[in-house]
Amino acid sequence: MAMRTATPWWASLVLGVGLLLFLLGERLFGHLSGVRFFLTGVGLLLILAVTAARGWAMASSSGARRRVERTLLISHAGTLLGLVLYALSTEWGMAKLNVDPMGHFSGAMTVLYLAVLVAANLPLLMIELSLGLALRTKFDVQPGASGEEAGVEYFRVREIGWSGLSLGLALTFLMVTCQVGNERNVQRDVSYFKTSAPGEATQKILQTSSDPVKVMLFFPDTNAVKDQVKQYFDVLAGATKKLTVEVRDRLSSAELANKYRVTKDGTIVFVRGTGDKEKSQTMEVDTDLAKARTSVGKLRNLDREVNSLLLKLMRDKRKAYILVGHGEINDPDSMPAELKGRVPERRTTVVKKRLADLNFEVKNLSVLDLAKEIPEDATLVVALAPTVPLQPGEWAVLEHYLDRGGRLFYALDPKADPSLGPLETRFGIKMIPGDLTDEVQFLPQRGMLTDRRFAVTSQFSAHASTTSLSRSVDKGLILIDSGALEELQAGPKNAKRIVTIRSMETSFMDKNDNFAFDAATEKKQRWNVAVAIDGNNVGEKEGYRALVFADVDLFSDLYGRDPLGRVAPVLASGPLLGDAVRWLGGEEQFGGEVVSEDDKPIQHTKNQDVVWFMLTIIGAPIIVLTLGLLGTTRRRRGFKKAEVTQ
Repeated sequence: MAMRTATPWWASLVLGVGLLLFLLGERLFGHLSGVRFFLTGVGLLLILAVTAARGWAMASSSGARRRVERTLLISHAGTLLGLVLYALSTEWGMAKLNVDPMGHFSGAMTVLYLAVLVAANLPLLMIELSLGLALRTKFDVQPGASGEEAGVEYFRVREIGWSGLSLGLALTFLMVTCQVGNERNVQRDVSYFKTSAPGEATQKILQTSSDPVKVMLFFPDTNAVKDQVKQYFDVLAGATKKLTVEVRDRLSSAELANKYRVTKDGTIVFVRGTGDKEKSQTMEVDTDLAKARTSVGKLRNLDREVNSLLLKLMRDKRKAYILVGHGEINDPDSMPAELKGRVPERRTTVVKKRLADLNFEVKNLSVLDLAKEIPEDATLVVALAPTVPLQPGEWAVLEHYLDRGGRLFYALDPKADPSLGPLETRFGIKMIPGDLTDEVQFLPQRGMLTDRRFAVTSQFSAHASTTSLSRSVDKGLILIDSGALEELQAGPKNAKRIVTIRSMETSFMDKNDNFAFDAATEKKQRWNVAVAIDGNNVGEKEGYRALVFADVDLFSDLYGRDPLGRVAPVLASGPLLGDAVRWLGGEEQFGGEVVSEDDKPIQHTKNQDVVWFMLTIIGAPIIVLTLGLLGTTRRRRGFKKAEVTQ
């Protein structure tokens, strides 16, 4: 008996295997050059070989057989076109076309090649399923007789192919819609809302208070925001036993409202102590629930707001002096002109705001101030990546400050001055030249090799300066253009050294700036990113404390979108700064989680993105098609049983 088609069923399977190997090589193993070359090469050879075989079979056939093979060949040609479009969407393709990789071209080409691949392969899959496996086990290019013409069933093949194309185009329309929505930045607030619960850090502040604290809520009698706020404070009062909660009406309690200068509903008054020792702090929450549930309305971040206010209530404001005049990231105007092109410009608005939330008054420590002496009221001295080396006299002032029990926060940058001067000997650490790079654990940003400098780590110690990081669920910290710290064998003088943050073991120091691992000159290991030096652990009554970071970008502004869709600066390191400052200031007993119910941006590493890509682009359609085939098979069996019964 003659074959039903000129090509066997497994020809399309070979095409699918080749396409799968190609996608695996490019998307899953693109960071491993050897594996990528093998998988992509083998996949492309299989696709080209089976397409050539299909073309030969079509040319050697006639009649309906030829028309069927032509339909199948069109699907193969569509697959090749999709791969060509994919090549144009890569860095190599955009370089050949001389287009801006940061423009809209990359996104448009990505959607286009995916649309072509779906529209080409979905009809092919449906045609193969309709033809089945019977009488299609080998190539048969003999001219068909009239009896074979009926067996080929070209019209059924054509109709099923058109149906598959319609379904494929419908799927591509969804891709285009998603891409347009992303490019146009159309956003709606459909997020889950929940008032933040009392966090561990807030509870600790109240528990350490020697005096009870009273909270008065000035809200209308019937108000949804009041219910949310009262629930928060009731839980906090029950957990600490140091808090009493009163609900007041601003108009009926006019005398009390006047005493604490309450002029509008939604005011929360905190009172500690009585008589002359009484201290109070006030915060406001919008009484409209729709507004209060936003980040501006404070309900989502109520615990953070209360935490900051309680610190102001429990102790006097402290002072944090930040170095300026050496080209620091907080003082870019002092950077020499010849370095401005080499060192990227960054901002530190979030750091200063967070220090203010921790009840610190932030003041600049200029070159003239540092040449004399660090003020006696300095609780903390902060240096954020000076690009101009400090002078010997300035280092001497910092050392004298540490001698009298000072607290130093020092962040370095590989592109700035990497030296710690005489503090290298004192701390027993120094900066390693090079840029921390990771080919496996990194955060994709632009789809380029430079993304490997966005290394991701989850290696944190149980030190008090990393309490929240070590307890967090996601445990991810992004190291942006980070350096690394080397521990000297001599060790610190009269102090204890503790490594608090390390990179992943897949990272390496990129010494030749090629964003790739060179086994001959580079080494993959866990590199030290942050070190704590504690002089209080060696018996000194008032020993110094210091934190040294090899990545100043942990404390620079990143820009993301808040729940309202507005661009706003956020801190790259999340809760790290709060715990670090508390430990330096001797307030580690206040450390712990501060709860926020803001929607967290979903961030995946390179490998995680690949998994999600495969699940959404390949896994979801396979599930839908499988369910459809199962339903169709079940209906056919029902029809057959009905025919037998009749």
